[in-house]
Amino acid sequence: MNEILIDKCKIGNNFPIFLIAEAGVNHNGKISLAKKLIDVAVEANVDAIKFQTFKTKEVFITSTPKPQYQISNEKDKESFDEMARKFEFSEKDFKNLKKYCDDKGIIFLSTPYGASSVELLESLNVPAFKISSGDLNNYPLLKLIGSKNKPILLSTGMATLKEVKETVSFLSKQGSKNLIIFQCTTNYPAEYEELNLNVIDTFLKEFQNYIIGFSDHSKGIEASIGAAAKGVKVIEKHFTLDKEMEGPDHQASLNPGELKEWVKSIRIIEKSLGTYSKFPTASEKNIAKIARRSIVSLKDLNIGHVITIQDIGVKRPGTGIPPKFFDDIVGKKVKNFIENDTIITWDDLE
Repeated sequence: MNEILIDKCKIGNNFPIFLIAEAGVNHNGKISLAKKLIDVAVEANVDAIKFQTFKTKEVFITSTPKPQYQISNEKDKESFDEMARKFEFSEKDFKNLKKYCDDKGIIFLSTPYGASSVELLESLNVPAFKISSGDLNNYPLLKLIGSKNKPILLSTGMATLKEVKETVSFLSKQGSKNLIIFQCTTNYPAEYEELNLNVIDTFLKEFQNYIIGFSDHSKGIEASIGAAAKGVKVIEKHFTLDKEMEGPDHQASLNPGELKEWVKSIRIIEKSLGTYSKFPTASEKNIAKIARRSIVSLKDLNIGHVITIQDIGVKRPGTGIPPKFFDDIVGKKVKNFIENDTIITWDDLE
């Protein structure tokens, strides 16, 4: 696995999981709400906040239908194009947000959905580019992003393993070495049965030279915790100011309190993972002196006595001869008088 630097954050096996709070379009097209989302992300202590950068006319034809999850009710006749235009930010808006993030000390990221958006983000000197699942096979866009020589975060929703390999190969040929590959299920919210976290194991095996991440579109924080335990080094999660707000992604997002709990829980899991070596911890070594057992006398044992099975037992504490030597003690001759209910030492025996 390569180590990747995004801004000042190092990402890799020996570093904390890089946590991205996905604001997406949960600002509802209002810069004031976008700044409040940044404030929430800072307070939750995530590493980065991510938005979406697009020009509607560059991404959709006007007759593009909404996906089912974005249709609020049976009377909703609004097209994808009409909805998207409400969430579109200007170049001035993104400059404003980037500066606000810099001032707040949080990394600004955004997913570009077209060439002009890539160039806008490049002009803002974003430290990495995110590629959405929908653009996994958009080679013209991938080629442009690859030419910027920055880390790439690649989502793989809706894809087969073959398609993922093809895209990784394509990006590699563009010179993109700093690549993070995300397991992702493209649905909002994604059902638990469709998350397929075991694909993380497949990715870790198939893409050993790359970092693996998880884009969590499920409800709650459990899936992210599972992904952390699986060994991903980057996790992103949608969040909102209020799940009851109007918009396509709010209900599948975490509220501010849940975002804090998300960060806290992942950091706890991270600490709990430890190393791949099995050994007693410092605290366990002290406890072992009490919790383990020693070979002890069950009666007074005089000098010269040959020990039998009836003479000895196994009791706490574990500061004497370990019970695994029980059979070796039987038949030994007593060298020093051993009082009843006493820990036997090797010095007591010939």
